Amino acid sequence: MTPDPVTPLSLTRLLGLAPGPVAVSIVCAMLAAGLSILPLWLIYRMVVELEGVSPSMTFIWQQIALIALVLMLRWALMAVSHVQAHKGAFRIQHRLKLAMVRRLGEVPLSFFSGRGSGPLRRVVNDDANSMEGFFAHMLPDIAASATVPVLAAALLMAVDWPLGLAAVAPLPLALLGQWWFMRGSGERMRQWSELQQRIAGQVSEYIRGIHLIKTYGLSARSFGELARAIRGAVDWVSGFARQSSGAWVVFVALLGSGLVIVAPWGAWRALNQDLELSTLVLFLLVAPTVLSPLLRLTFAVGEQAQRQEALKRIGDILEAPPLQQAHADGLPATDLAIEFRNVSQRYHDNWVLDGVSFTASAGQLTAIVGASGAGKSTLLSVVGRLYEYQRGEILVGGREIREWPLDELLQRFGVVLQEVFLFYGSVRDNLRMARPSASDEDIEQAARAARAHDFIAGLPEGYDTDIGERGARLSGGERQRISIARALLKDAPILLLDEATASIDADNEVYIQQALNRLCRNRTVLMIAHRLATIRHADRIVVMDEGRVVGCGRHEQLLATCEAYRRLWAADQQARQWTLGSTTGAEA
Repeated sequence: MTPDPVTPLSLTRLLGLAPGPVAVSIVCAMLAAGLSILPLWLIYRMVVELEGVSPSMTFIWQQIALIALVLMLRWALMAVSHVQAHKGAFRIQHRLKLAMVRRLGEVPLSFFSGRGSGPLRRVVNDDANSMEGFFAHMLPDIAASATVPVLAAALLMAVDWPLGLAAVAPLPLALLGQWWFMRGSGERMRQWSELQQRIAGQVSEYIRGIHLIKTYGLSARSFGELARAIRGAVDWVSGFARQSSGAWVVFVALLGSGLVIVAPWGAWRALNQDLELSTLVLFLLVAPTVLSPLLRLTFAVGEQAQRQEALKRIGDILEAPPLQQAHADGLPATDLAIEFRNVSQRYHDNWVLDGVSFTASAGQLTAIVGASGAGKSTLLSVVGRLYEYQRGEILVGGREIREWPLDELLQRFGVVLQEVFLFYGSVRDNLRMARPSASDEDIEQAARAARAHDFIAGLPEGYDTDIGERGARLSGGERQRISIARALLKDAPILLLDEATASIDADNEVYIQQALNRLCRNRTVLMIAHRLATIRHADRIVVMDEGRVVGCGRHEQLLATCEAYRRLWAADQQARQWTLGSTTGAEA
């Protein structure tokens, strides 16, 4: 599905994803609805025949046979409509989900700021699934519900127009009652949708934090936001029921009032020889079908209001601007230096990067240091095109990164972060993601270079061991070494490192540092350093403070010329000498 930046997403546009099956289902539903009136007409003809002086039983049996044939044909049409409607609905749902997932892979990371995983999951999964209910069930029902009243009213008018008018007389009042009941439905559905999203987000947060909640002996009720969201939904439903119950009762009563008018008036006319008994029977059979389908239409309108909110959320994803990309002509193969030219990036109203300029030379280690909030992680994010920057240029191999095709650019990056993300599956599956064509021998060589082979071999099934969701069955150090092995297996010429040893114990730090040293050889490395001792021998150290570069050079040079770096170095040395005993002694 191609997003249209001008036309809002609508159910009509979604029909274009599967026009054939949906059209067939609607036509078959309308034909089946029309055939539901035909048996009543045939019964009327039987009654007329029986009223005659010498009724023909042959004619009666013919009508009965026709009724059976019509019913079978109607059921066949209903089956075809049902199958085609689901075929079209599932095709629409499938293509819609693919389009959303594809667009989420194209947008910058800033799109996800303020959007939790719970609400996004609900849009991609639940909102897309709600479209299936409309196209597979509601749309054919709407077509059938609109067909039956028209045919029924036309039949009654053709037989006896005064009594036909009486059958449809409650229609204006019923429509008024429907309008009264449905007024403000769009706003109500918007409120209900917001409540559902809020509950979904809070449930996801509650589940993620369940270990902490259990640690402190809390319960779901004491988890304030979740409890308030659920109470808000209960209060909303109670208020909605109080406000709408009266209008709903009146509306339903009016839909059933047609027969209340037709039956006594028709009986009075029949007694006065002004109406044939067979005609009265026809009206008693058909009159209830004139207004009762409006009840289905009411449900359809109500659900449609809710789907409009779902369509809006889906449209927000499909119409989100993707990262700018370019053609793959003349891409540099060597000398992949990274050059920042006056780069600025804003988050809301704050400039997290402000005029950053420096060069990470090809084949060298460039370390980025600074206090928390200095903009280090943002710098790596804009290089990896997770965020779009508003000003300046970033060049890789002399070519602005917006002029690189995204896939080509990312193929040249290997990334190792503090927070390792592993997928559910085996160790081998997670490693092979870096290079799907890698052989088992390639995988083992990368694991050995990352100092991970020994612990992998000790797992119950070795490389085929299931590591659980997010690698839950491995320690932090083991997950980190798998992440490094994955980067080694990719063998990319540029490496982006958010120092992997920052949260690792001393034993694992030795192994991981050895693996990192192996990984950094002959690559352009841009590393965020939290422990300054690990980057003393870096080819270049970039010092950042409040989004700006305040120093750039080697370790000794910065100690002599950069006050910010001296403070960071002093704090790092003090932290390395800190022990619990020394603190306790100082307090004593």
